[in-house]
Amino acid sequence: MSRDPTQLREVCFSLLEENRIMTLATWGPDGPWATPVIYAWEPTSPGVSLYFMSRLSTRHAQNISARPRVAAAIHPNETRPLRGLQIEGTVALLRETEALRAIRIYLRRFPKARRRFSIRAVVQESLDLRCFRFLVERVFVLSEEHFGWGNRIILELASQPET
Repeated sequence: MSRDPTQLREVCFSLLEENRIMTLATWGPDGPWATPVIYAWEPTSPGVSLYFMSRLSTRHAQNISARPRVAAAIHPNETRPLRGLQIEGTVALLRETEALRAIRIYLRRFPKARRRFSIRAVVQESLDLRCFRFLVERVFVLSEEHFGWGNRIILELASQPET
């Protein structure tokens, strides 16, 4: 079983790239909540940022505003070989130039989404729709092919975004 940090990052990045939906887990006044969100991602030095769009009126967005510490799971539909990511980190609502930059990253991955909302309206906050950044701090990487059955390997990442 390899614990090579370079291979671990490669497996993590491969899973982030091949999947499109993460299940985001938040906590709020009504207790725990999990919701699927479509994400885009980018490697940062030395971490990872995930970007997603949500309406401020959703339960998960309201939970995030009160408690930004979250968890998520990303995994393919296939059960063999068993693979996936369990993620911990902090989510922030993005504004102005940060939001514009994140939306561009999101639209590079999902160009058809451009027809679903006005970039200007999101950046100017005239819609309920907003852009969020999930700053990944720790990832548990599960890859039966690389690390054996049932072995999760932790990948510690940056706790601060690149500026």
